[in-house]
Amino acid sequence: MTTLRQIRNDFFKTSVDFETIDVFLRGELKINNTELLLRFSEQIPARTESKLRLDFDKVQAGEPVQYVLGFANFYGRDFSVGPQVLIPEVETAELIDHVKNAVLLPLEDDFSILDIGTGSGNLAITLALELKAKNVLAVDISQDALDLAKKNSQNLSATEVKFIRSDLLENVNGLFDLIVSNPPYVKTGEKEIDKQVVDFEPHQALYAGADGMDVFRKMIPETVKHLKPDGYAIFEMNYRQGDEIKSLIKKNFPKAQIEIFKDISGLDRFIAWRN
Repeated sequence: MTTLRQIRNDFFKTSVDFETIDVFLRGELKINNTELLLRFSEQIPARTESKLRLDFDKVQAGEPVQYVLGFANFYGRDFSVGPQVLIPEVETAELIDHVKNAVLLPLEDDFSILDIGTGSGNLAITLALELKAKNVLAVDISQDALDLAKKNSQNLSATEVKFIRSDLLENVNGLFDLIVSNPPYVKTGEKEIDKQVVDFEPHQALYAGADGMDVFRKMIPETVKHLKPDGYAIFEMNYRQGDEIKSLIKKNFPKAQIEIFKDISGLDRFIAWRN
């Protein structure tokens, strides 16, 4: 049998970066970083070694490690992911912190949240758990994404989140205190996007027309009918889209108090407003 250290050293000889290798090993073996260090001298059973090497071949071929593992960590929780949904990003987790800063806790019992384009359900489920919200609706145009999001809500005990299929707000009724979204905002033919994202993640959840604004142009006017007076909305965006989205918001919400927040890299990443 081969030791874990030997297997890891073999992986280090490839072009895959060291951090991804350790993420892969921790995920495959279901251990944390301390356990990984403590188990370097451990003999790995042949069947386990075979699976490690076969799965690592997929990572080496360019498949996102989260898809290979079948899960991604978001805000301290593991969400099942697959090629039907985007991989939750570290930057997106900052949206949760902005919501916490904007919303008074504890919530009123009837406080309502809408997540547009929920994907894996990472925003809706995390907000439900972090805010202890009992009235959360998550929508997506993709039934495959919704099926996965429902699985995540069950696995993470966020059964209060409801899911419906909807093209943006087409099938949504009622008013909400909080509306969040990480919509498609990449322009067709974008050069700066990572090749791994282009090759493996769902294009329906990425691209939004020649300038990446198609979804915002449709979604923001629709929110007028669904955001409560004094309600709060926050959307993720491309760092170059702030001025145009701000104009859209002003056109549809003339009294809106608009804020733009930067991400951990210092780029404009979120736009928010109070109705």
